[in-house]
Amino acid sequence: MSANTLQPNGLWWHCKASPYFWGRGNGFAALGFAETLTYLPEDHSSREQLLHTHLLHLEGLVNHQDESGMWRQLVDMPETYREFSTTSMIGYSLARGLREGWLASEWRPMLDKAWAGIAERISDSGELEHVCVGTGPLESLDAYVNRSYTDGLDDRGGAMALWFAVEMARLEAGV
Repeated sequence: MSANTLQPNGLWWHCKASPYFWGRGNGFAALGFAETLTYLPEDHSSREQLLHTHLLHLEGLVNHQDESGMWRQLVDMPETYREFSTTSMIGYSLARGLREGWLASEWRPMLDKAWAGIAERISDSGELEHVCVGTGPLESLDAYVNRSYTDGLDDRGGAMALWFAVEMARLEAGV
């Protein structure tokens, strides 16, 4: 919260030095809020503020979900590639929110689209499609637009997909 990079459109800049809506940065924010809300005591003085901020962020993200269910390398730039780990983290956050009751059932179609988008991009042999390579803050918008990705086996993307899959299974099982 102290980073002060949440913008009025509900999206997070990567950082103040890189005021761009990097997909994975927004994915990490969604995942971080979901994890925090899971373990933060119900009576914690910051809980309502954190939940409010998380919902603002998810509402901002909803406006940028691709028809395929994916989110992009730069969330607000539909011409950038559909990014696997971003979508996995946002999907995880949605599934966790529905399971924990922070999100109403109206969020389910967004979650289902994300799940379908991810499932389409995992091969039978576990290869993934379009996982952004590790990215620290970059100096220009073009650097984010042109940031490379991997196709194939990828530990980072695979781990995020597993988190998402486990949370979907828990949601479906009602546990």
